[in-house]
Amino acid sequence: MGGVLSGGPVDAETKHEMEELIKAILKTFTIEYTKGYALALVAQLKEEAKAGEPEKWHLMERPPWNRDYKEGYLMKEGGVRKNWKKRYFVVRPNYSIDYYETAEEAKKGEKGKKRGTISLCGYRVVEDVNNGILNKLKKLAEKMGVDTAQLPKPKEYPPHTIELHHERRRCYFIQCENEEEFHQWAEQFKTCCWRAYGLSNEDPVHKVAFDEAVRKTRWEIGRWGWWSWGGSEEQILSDLISDQIDWAVMGRIYSKITGPWSVRYAVRNQVLKAIDKAVFAAVKPAWAAMDKAVKELRGKIEPTIKEMVDPIGKAEAEIIDKIKDAVMSQLEPLLKEHVTPHLGKIVDVIKSPMNEGYEECFHIWEEHITKWEPKGASREELIKSFDDLDWLPRSWRMWKATDKLSPMYDPLWALNVIFPDIYPWSTIWDGQDELRHRTDNAVYTWEERLLAAVEKEGGDPKTHAERLKGEVMEDFKKDAAKGVRLYYQAILKKIILPPFEALCVPACKLLLEPLDSAVPEPMKQFINILKMFEEVYNGVIDDAIKVVLNA
Repeated sequence: MGGVLSGGPVDAETKHEMEELIKAILKTFTIEYTKGYALALVAQLKEEAKAGEPEKWHLMERPPWNRDYKEGYLMKEGGVRKNWKKRYFVVRPNYSIDYYETAEEAKKGEKGKKRGTISLCGYRVVEDVNNGILNKLKKLAEKMGVDTAQLPKPKEYPPHTIELHHERRRCYFIQCENEEEFHQWAEQFKTCCWRAYGLSNEDPVHKVAFDEAVRKTRWEIGRWGWWSWGGSEEQILSDLISDQIDWAVMGRIYSKITGPWSVRYAVRNQVLKAIDKAVFAAVKPAWAAMDKAVKELRGKIEPTIKEMVDPIGKAEAEIIDKIKDAVMSQLEPLLKEHVTPHLGKIVDVIKSPMNEGYEECFHIWEEHITKWEPKGASREELIKSFDDLDWLPRSWRMWKATDKLSPMYDPLWALNVIFPDIYPWSTIWDGQDELRHRTDNAVYTWEERLLAAVEKEGGDPKTHAERLKGEVMEDFKKDAAKGVRLYYQAILKKIILPPFEALCVPACKLLLEPLDSAVPEPMKQFINILKMFEEVYNGVIDDAIKVVLNA
C-alpha cells in the first residue's frame, strides 16, 4: 500500500494493520471456500444418487427467457466529464444492460458497437436522487465528525433522474424523459439489481461454496448478521475486505483528516481509492489461485466421492444423532425464547398479502387469456399470436398483483427491533418474483397445451383456448397454493435463521468439538461437524415453522 497510504491520515501502524487484515481475511476465505467446495460437491453427488422423483408441480416450467426485456433511449451522465449523453439502452435476458449511441447500432446485434455494459449485481436503485445524495453526505459528515451545517449544497439533478448506486463501485445517473418512463425504468433496474448473476463461474457447486465461504468468513471475523453482496468473485471478496476495513479502521482515519469539508472530502476519496486499489491487487491473484486449486481438487476427489456416497451418508446419519444428543438441551431453550414467540407475528404480516397477490394474478391471467385472439390456425401463426401473453408476467400489467405485497414493508420493518438484520424489500421482491414466475408458467402451459390440442384434434383454436383456460386455471391454483407454502417457509427461515445462528453456533461450538473423533479417518475431508450441526438447527427451525403454518 503506497501513495496516499504512506502518510497523511494513514500512519505506518494503521497501514500495517490494514495489510494484515487483508491477508487474514483472504487466508480465512481460502480455507472456508476450499473446504466448502468439497462439502458442496459431496452434497450434490448425494442428491444425484437419491432415488425418487422431485416434488411435482402441475404447470409446465417455461424454458429460459431468450428475449431482451426492455430497450429505449435514456440520458446517461458521463463517468469522467459529467456531461449528459443520449444513449440507447437494452436490457438483456441475463439482466445485464448494454448501451449504444443509436438504436440502429443496437439492432446490429453482436456487430453493433457498444458504448458500455452495466452489471447491476450488488447495486441498488435510488429514485429520490437529490435527497439520497444529501442523506449520504450527512451520514459521511457525521462519520468524519463534521458539522452538517458546514456542508455545501450538493449538485442538483433534474427531475426523472435515477441513480444506480453502489458503495464502492462506479455509480450511474440515468435521466428519463417523463414520469411514466421514470417509473418503468426504475422498476426494470430494480429487477436487474435483484436478478443479475454476478459470479463468473455458474457451476452450482461453486455458487454454494462461495456464498457459504463469504458468510463463514464474516462469522470468523466477528461480523454476524445480514450483509448484501453481489458482483464477480473478485468484486465480492474486495467488498468483503473493504467493509471490514471500513468497520475496523476508517473511524480512526477519519478522525485524522482535518480542514474544511472540501479538503476532507477529497482526502477521504483519495484514501478510499488507494485502499480499494490495494485490496483488489491482493484479491485478484488470491482468487485466481483459489479458483485453480478447487478445479484441480474436483478432478481428484469427484471419483472418490462417488464411490463413497453411501458410506458417507451412513456415517453422517450416525454422527447427526450424536450431535442432537449433545446440543438439543442448548437449542430448545434458545428456540423457545428467541424464535417460537415471533413466528406467528411474521406469518400474520406475510400471509394475507401473498394470498391477495395470487388472487389478482388469477384475475389478470384469466382476463388476458379470454381476450386472446388467434392470428391463424397454423403453428407459426399461433405462436406469433402468443407474443402479448408472453410479455404479460414481465409487464406493468402485473402491478396490481405485485403491489399487494408492498404493505408488508412497514410491519416487517417494525420487526427490526427483534430481528435487526431483517430486509423487508428482499422479502417483498422474493414474493413478487414468485407471483410473476407462477403466472409465467400458467401462460406457457396454456400455450403449449393449446398448440398440442390444435395439432392433434384440429378445429377452431379459440374453442380449444376456452376449454383449456379452466383446466390450466385449476393447475395454476394448485401450484399457487404450493408456492405460497414454500414462500412462507423460505421467508420465515430467512428472517429467523441469522439471529438464531448467531446465538446457537457460539453456544454449541465447544459441545461439538469432541465429536470430530467420531468421523472415520478416510472421510474427514468430506464430513464437517459444523456443517452437520447446521443441518440439525435448520431442521429444528423447519419443524417450528411447520407447526406455526399448520396451526
